[in-house]
Amino acid sequence: MSQSVSRIAAGIRNVNTTTLVWSGTAVLLAFLIILPAAFLVREAFFVPDEVGLIEVIGHYGIDNFISAYTNPLYLRPIFWTVVVAVFVALIGVVVGALMAWAVARTDVPFPNMIRTGVLLSFVTPPFLGAAAWVILAGPRNGWLNQVYRWIIESTDHNVHLFDVFTMPGLVFVMVLYIMPLVFIIALSGLNNISSDLEDASNIAGAGTLSTMARVTLPLVIPALFAGLILAFLEAMIIFSTPAMIAIPAGEHVMTTQIRSFMQSDDYQVGLASAFALPMLTAAICLIWMRKKSIGRRGFATIGGKGGQRRLQKLGNYRWLAFAFCMIPLTCALFLPVFTLLMQSLMKTQHGGFQLSNLSLEHYYFILTNDAVANSIWNTLLLAFMAATAGATLAGLIAYISQRELVRGHQLLAFLATVPIAIPGIVLAIGLFAAYTRYPIVLYGTLWILFIAYLTKYLPLAFQTSNAALSSIHPELEECARILGASPLATFREITVPLFRAGLIASWILIFMPSLRELSSSVLLYTADTKVISVVILDFYEEGGLAIVSALGMLLLLMTVVIVTGAYKIVGRDFMKAG
Repeated sequence: MSQSVSRIAAGIRNVNTTTLVWSGTAVLLAFLIILPAAFLVREAFFVPDEVGLIEVIGHYGIDNFISAYTNPLYLRPIFWTVVVAVFVALIGVVVGALMAWAVARTDVPFPNMIRTGVLLSFVTPPFLGAAAWVILAGPRNGWLNQVYRWIIESTDHNVHLFDVFTMPGLVFVMVLYIMPLVFIIALSGLNNISSDLEDASNIAGAGTLSTMARVTLPLVIPALFAGLILAFLEAMIIFSTPAMIAIPAGEHVMTTQIRSFMQSDDYQVGLASAFALPMLTAAICLIWMRKKSIGRRGFATIGGKGGQRRLQKLGNYRWLAFAFCMIPLTCALFLPVFTLLMQSLMKTQHGGFQLSNLSLEHYYFILTNDAVANSIWNTLLLAFMAATAGATLAGLIAYISQRELVRGHQLLAFLATVPIAIPGIVLAIGLFAAYTRYPIVLYGTLWILFIAYLTKYLPLAFQTSNAALSSIHPELEECARILGASPLATFREITVPLFRAGLIASWILIFMPSLRELSSSVLLYTADTKVISVVILDFYEEGGLAIVSALGMLLLLMTVVIVTGAYKIVGRDFMKAG
C-alpha cells in the first residue's frame, strides 16, 4: 500500500506544471467558445415535443427554421436589418474616410481636437447617444422640434421638423456611433502611406482633390473596404439603438426580434437560435472577407513607414473641411452630452433651463436607490473580473502561439480570435441554452454574465497582447531557460515585465466596453444581476429620461476617467488592437 502511494506521489511530482497550464488554457477556451456554440446549433435544430419536470423531450429537424423564415412577420426584421446595415455602412465609410483624410493628409485646423473628439464618440455607449437624440428629436417633445415650433409660432404639437422614430432616424443615429470605427481604420491606413506619390501628383499639376481621388484613394481602398465590412457587421449586430428607436417606430430588426423571442412566456429558444444562426454565419463570412481583403492587397508605400507625410494645402477651404468634420462630432458628442447633462439636471422637462428648474435630485436618486446601486456594483465587479481574467488568458495564449510551445498552438490562437465574429446577442442565446440546465446551472448568477463578457472581448485583448509580445525577442527568454527556468517561470519572470504595457492595454480594452455591454446582458440578467446598461434600458422603456440621463452622465464620467488613465499609462494608441 505504501509503495503504491509513493508511486502516485512520485507521478504527481513528475507532472510538468507548464503542460498543465497550457492544457488548462486550451480546455478553458473550449469551455468559453465551443460549448455555447454547440448548444446554439443544438437548440436551432431541436424541436420540443413534451416538457417534463427534469428534461425536455423532442426530436431534431428544421421546424424552427421553417417557422422563422416563412412567417412574413419575421421576414420583415431581416429586410430592415439588411437595409439599415447597407445605408449605415455606406454613409459611415464616406463620412469617416473624408474626416480621416482631412486629419491625416491636409492642414485642417485643430486636427488633434478632431481626433480626440472621434475617440470620445467611439467610446460613448450608443444607447446613450440614442437616448440623447430621442430627447432632441422626438416628434412631440424633442427640444429641436420645440425650437422649430417656436420659430414658426405654432402651438400644434403634431408639427415637427425632425422625427427620430423612423428608419432614417435610426440610420442617422447609428451612423454617428459607427462612423468613428471607419475613421480609426482609415486613419491607420493613411498614416502608413508615404506622401511621395501625392507629391509627384502635385508636381505634375494635379490639385488637392484630384490627388486625393486618383492617388490617395486607390492606396487606402483596402482599409476602406475593411471599414465598410466592419461597419456593416456592427450595424447588423447592434441591439441598443434599434431597441430605443426602431421599436417605438413600429419596426423590428433581427437583434430586437431575437430578444422578443426570448421574452415570450415560453422562452422560444429554438426559434431564437434558428433566427440567430444565419446571423452568426454572416458575421463569420464578413470577418473572413475583411481578413482576405487586407491580406490579398496590402498598402502600396514608397519609403516604408519612415517615408515623409506632408500635408496637402487646402487654402481657403481648410475651414470648410473643419466645419465638415465638426458636424458629425457635434451630433455624436457635444450635442448629446450637453443634452444628457441638462436633462439630468432638470426637475421637469417643461420647466426649461430656468435656474429654479435645475436640481441634483436625479443624481441623488441613482446614488441612494438600492437597485441602481446594486447594478453599479455588479457592473464594476463584472468589468474588473472579465478584464483581469481576459488580460491574463490573452497573455498566456499569445505567448503559447508565438513561441509555439505546444502542438496545436495555431488552434489556440484561432479560438481566441473567433469570438470577434460572434454577435453578443447570439452568444447570449448559446450561453442561455448551455447554462440553464444541469449539471451546470449558471443562469441567475453573475457568472454567466462574466463568461459572456470574457468571451466577447477576449479577441481584443488577445490581438493587443499578441502585437505587444511580437516586439520582444525570444533570445531574452532563451537565456532564462539555459539557466534552468521552465517555460512557465520564464513567462512569469521575464516576459510579463517586458510587455506589461500590452497587458495593461488588454485589461483596459476589456474593462471599458464591459461597463456598457448590453446586447448579451439583456438576455442573461435577472432581478439580482442587473448591470447599468440594463437599468438604463429599463428606465428608458418606462419613460424615465431624466434618470437615464443621470445614469448616462455617470457612465460617461467613468469612461472618460478610464480613457484618460489609458492615455497616461499606455499612450494614445492603446485602442489599436493588433
